[in-house]
Amino acid sequence: MEDPADSGGGSAAEGPVVQVADIRWPIGALPLRLLEWKVKPGSLVNVDSVLALCAPISSAVESGLKPQKHVNRLPEKKVKSDRAGVIRELCCQLGQVIPPGGIIVRIEECSHPIVMKGLCAECGQDLTQLQGTNGNLQVPFSTATVSMVHSVPELMVSSEQAEQLGREDHTRLHRNRKLVLMVDLDQTLIHTTEQHCPRMSNKGIFHFQLGRGDPMLHTRLRPHCKEFLEKIAKLYELHVFTFGSRPYAHTIAERVESPQFIHPVFFFHKS
Repeated sequence: MEDPADSGGGSAAEGPVVQVADIRWPIGALPLRLLEWKVKPGSLVNVDSVLALCAPISSAVESGLKPQKHVNRLPEKKVKSDRAGVIRELCCQLGQVIPPGGIIVRIEECSHPIVMKGLCAECGQDLTQLQGTNGNLQVPFSTATVSMVHSVPELMVSSEQAEQLGREDHTRLHRNRKLVLMVDLDQTLIHTTEQHCPRMSNKGIFHFQLGRGDPMLHTRLRPHCKEFLEKIAKLYELHVFTFGSRPYAHTIAERVESPQFIHPVFFFHKS
C-alpha cells in the first residue's frame, strides 16, 4: 500500500524562494516502523515520490496486548511525498517507530521559479492539477510571476530569474556594443486601417482578419521602412511597440517579408 505523508507548517528560510516544510505521518493513522529509506539528503523529489518503506504497527501490538509475533503482519507501506522539492533532513532512524503526527523528513519545497502553461520547469509538477489530501485544490507556492517572452505569455519566471536574465541582456548588449532602440509600430513603421478604397493600388498592402467576424484590416509599410530596418538593425537591438493586441502584433511580424523586421526585432504589445 502507498500512503502520502502530510506536510506540516513550513518554516520559511531567509529569501523569498526558499521554504522548508516538515512532512509528517498523518494524525489518526497507525504508527509505522521505518524499514528502508528511498531518499537521502539532497534528493530531488516530486509529488508522489516514495520517501520510505515502512511497516504499520497494529494497535494491539502498540498497546502491548499481544506480542508482535502472534499478530498478523500488516502490508508494508510506501510513504510518499505530497509536494516537490529537495530533501534537507531525514528525521528518523531505521527501525524507529514513527508515531501519528511524527516528522518523517524536512524538505525544501520547489519554488517553481519557471512555469510554462502551468507546468514547473524545475520539478515537472502540474500546478493546475495539484490536489490536496482532503480533495481540495491546493495553491502551490510559486515565485513565477513575471512574463519575460512577449510571444509566449504562458512562460512565467520568478523575479530573481528575471533580474538574472536582465543582467545577461545587459552583458550581451555591452559585448555586442549595441543599444536598444524602441520603435513604435503603428503610424511609424506601418499604417493599418479598416477603411479600404477600391481605387487604391493594392501594391504593398496586405489584408487580414484577426478572427472570424472581425473587421478586415489593411496594412501597408511606410515609405523606406525596409531600408530603415536593414540599416538600423546593424547598429541597435530593435524592439517594436504597439498598442494593438497580441494577435495583431504577431500577424504583422509574420506577414512582413523583411528578415530584419522579424528578427532580431522584439514585439511589445498591450495584452
